[in-house]
Order: sequence, then structure tokens, then C-alpha cells
Amino acid sequence: MFGIGPEELVVIGLLALVVFGPQKLQSMARDLGRFVRGSRHAVEEFKSEVLTEGEVDEIRRTTKEVKRQFKSG
Repeated sequence: MFGIGPEELVVIGLLALVVFGPQKLQSMARDLGRFVRGSRHAVEEFKSEVLTEGEVDEIRRTTKEVKRQFKSG
């Protein structure tokens, strides 16, 4: 994960605990969890609203067919 090993994560965690304190660190972790959960939900919602690749191909085929009909007609 980003080239950070377990030892570095422990040091970063202890440093954050000393700097922010246990109460503030707990609320920061809770807020970060909410943010990540909300971000994942937003990404999934975005994915569901975007056209699938098959739908895009179908639209392209239809567009080409309509253009051909106008050129020949």
C-alpha cells in the first residue's frame, strides 16, 4: 500500500495518537470511515447511471445506420 510497510504504519499511528489524542483520533477515524463509505456509494451510483459498453456500441451502430440511410436517400 503506497510503499508503506507495517512498521511505518505503526509509527504513523502512534504519532497521530500523540499529536491528536485518543478522543480526536477516534472522531477523525469515524469521519474518515463515513467519507470512504459515502465515496464508495457515489462511485457505485455513478457506475449504475453510466451507459454500459454494449449500449454505447448499439447507439454507434444505430447512428451509422441512420447516416447511411440519409446518404443513400
